[in-house]
Formats: sequence, C-alpha cells, structure tokens
Amino acid sequence: MENVERPRRKRRFASRKKRTLDPNLVIDYKYPDVLKRFVTERGKIIPRRISGATAKQQRQIALAVKQARFLGLVAYSVSHAGERGFTGEMAAATVMLAGRDFGARGRFDRGDGRSDRPEGRFDRDKSSGEEE
Repeated sequence: MENVERPRRKRRFASRKKRTLDPNLVIDYKYPDVLKRFVTERGKIIPRRISGATAKQQRQIALAVKQARFLGLVAYSVSHAGERGFTGEMAAATVMLAGRDFGARGRFDRGDGRSDRPEGRFDRDKSSGEEE
C-alpha cells in the first residue's frame, strides 16, 4: 500500500462574542438588586470572565458587594434552606424516632431474642448486682 497524504482542512474556530457589561450601569452598595446579579446562590462574587465586567467595574462590584453585606443589604450567603446544623439534625432525628411504634418489643430488640443494646456499665441488671 502506498501512503497517500490527504490535504488537511484548516479548522475554523468560532469566535465568540465577548460579553460586556453596560458601561452606564451604576454600581453602588445602595442598589442591592443590581448587586445580586453579581453574587451566586452560595454568596460568591461572580468572576469577570463570566460577568463581562472590566477590571475597574469588577473592583467596584467587589467593593460594593462587601459594603452591602456589611450593612445587611445583601446576604453573605443566599440560601440556608438545605442546611441543618447539629441541632437541626438532632431535632429531625427526634421527630423521626418519635413517630416509631416499638410496641411490646424494646427499642433495641431485634425480635429474635437478641438485642442491639450495648452492654456495659449502664446495664443495671448485671452491674449493680441487686435484684429488683
């Protein structure tokens, strides 16, 4: 077989239109509705390459967002709905366990005569030596 070289096609790269931010947009801490466009759900300031801001505008955005956060006009992080701290987890576990019906069996009883209850110093029957 003979090696035949095929002519290679030049690849054309599609040039993307650069996003630009409106130069007339007033960036000030007093306008939280404008600043919310530049903050993610987690509270992070959106970078220039995504927002299309110039370097000067980005500095103004960062400063205005930080000032608005300090004054309470913009939240540090927007969504707390899905988060639960330790107390929230314990409250949820309590609600879940409160709805269970253990019936005649104990909480740790498997139903086959064995128990999942941890044995140790808190077990009254064995540790105290006294019979009730």
